[in-house]
Amino acid sequence: MSAVNSLYSLTPMTGRTSGADRTTVIGTVEMKWRTFWIAVFAMVPGGILTALFYPMLDAWSFLWIAITEALAFYVIERRSKEGLRLRTYQTFFDKKKSNINEFYLCGQRIDVNGEEFGTLRQITAPVVREDTAREPASTPFEDFEDSLK
Repeated sequence: MSAVNSLYSLTPMTGRTSGADRTTVIGTVEMKWRTFWIAVFAMVPGGILTALFYPMLDAWSFLWIAITEALAFYVIERRSKEGLRLRTYQTFFDKKKSNINEFYLCGQRIDVNGEEFGTLRQITAPVVREDTAREPASTPFEDFEDSLK
């Protein structure tokens, strides 16, 4: 008898963040849910600034909504062009929390004093084939180690 109502986990194949790029229709606009919530929460400070400046600037005060929306998307959605491609607010928090001899990378503390430094070197030996008649150009690895002592 075969298994009925089997359930398979797709997370190992698709990844944890596979749903981050999915879009949905909200109202009449197709967008990601993250984009929608950023726009909604950025309207609050934009509306407050618009209400404060409306008596002075009249219709020009509505520019505060566009300015706060653009600033919110810049801080939350923008990623750096190089390195780990962190979001702007993550980079800001990492820089702010960093002290002397320690820094933060992706929110995790890295202590410079706790690290041990060493020397990297090549640990391979040259390949000697029996079918070639000529001598190898370099000495075997063991002879090289002995010459360092």
